[in-house]
Amino acid sequence: MEETTQTTAIDQADTMNISLSEVQQQAFKVAQEELDKFDKELETKKYLVDLNKADVLILQNFISVDAKWKFMESLGIGEVIKNLAQSVDKNGKVFINAVALEAIYYYLSKVEGTGSKVDSESIGDVETYLKLLKAVNSARNGVSKDNEEKKRLEYILACRAEGLDPENPEIPDTSAAKE
Repeated sequence: MEETTQTTAIDQADTMNISLSEVQQQAFKVAQEELDKFDKELETKKYLVDLNKADVLILQNFISVDAKWKFMESLGIGEVIKNLAQSVDKNGKVFINAVALEAIYYYLSKVEGTGSKVDSESIGDVETYLKLLKAVNSARNGVSKDNEEKKRLEYILACRAEGLDPENPEIPDTSAAKE
């Protein structure tokens, strides 16, 4: 039976001759727990795509019938169809995960048109297309904010692993080298 070992950032710090105080180790542990908790929330988080029932049906029909794909993109179509079917609540609102949301945006971005007509019979006209695109983009803003928060938490964890205060990390003073 093979043994595996897991190296933590604190263990790595020890091997790099960085000695973290107990307070610093506790701050690292708290930062790690916050990041882990946030990651776990993101795994199941769903974002509201603010559309009425009729527009939700148009979106579902577009993905099922008119969305253009090539080769492996077909996997995305299957997942989005399944996600959309499971993500519509009793009021017709769509709550969908980040991956499916990005896929919907991708397929919408492939729609073309001429004048006020779009090349999707499901969508029909540019006004409907823009309504779908706006709702999906609005939901994607929530994903972007969550990604920014994750980066912030990762930065804090990296600072804590080095024994630095993320609000005031120590930066080497290079002004003496200029003299």
